[in-house]
Amino acid sequence: MAPDGGHDDRRLTTPRIPPVEKVVAKARADAPEGRPLRPFHLAATLAHHRAGRAAVEQAAAAFGDGLDPRLRELVILRMGWDTRSQYEFGQHTLAGRAAGLSDDEIRLVTRPLAEGAWTPTETLVLRMVDDIHADDMVSDEVYAGLATRFDDEHAIGFIGLAATYRFVCIILNSLGIQPEPELPRWPS
Repeated sequence: MAPDGGHDDRRLTTPRIPPVEKVVAKARADAPEGRPLRPFHLAATLAHHRAGRAAVEQAAAAFGDGLDPRLRELVILRMGWDTRSQYEFGQHTLAGRAAGLSDDEIRLVTRPLAEGAWTPTETLVLRMVDDIHADDMVSDEVYAGLATRFDDEHAIGFIGLAATYRFVCIILNSLGIQPEPELPRWPS
């Protein structure tokens, strides 16, 4: 279902666990000027579970480092869309722009793949995300494409990145972590 109906009605509009305000204040004070907005509310909510916060940060870095930034952001945006995580989609709209995605490409991440002018590699990683979201497994056809285009390390990286951000979106949605007011919302 699209963000304007269907199962999005189940998304929380208030946090189940409030962010630690002193963590939000410190993160905002330490944020570099002109950089994409950092996930203050996520970090400040996970401050209630420090080991979990560290694990999320380590997994995102471990799987995402070394991947093409544009493809990395397409994977994260598509998972944010597939899971209907407004927070994740908004954060990575900013990161996607910084990685060179246009606003139209970001909008097209929310549409059926045939509507975008994606390269074969972009289509492949977007299909991989849809596979993982559909049944937590990459299909044989999509995996064969990954194995043809990427070495083992990068194939694992893309799968691990999609899985990590599915996990993050489950936390965001289940805890009702609200987007920072400055974050972009769903594209129209």
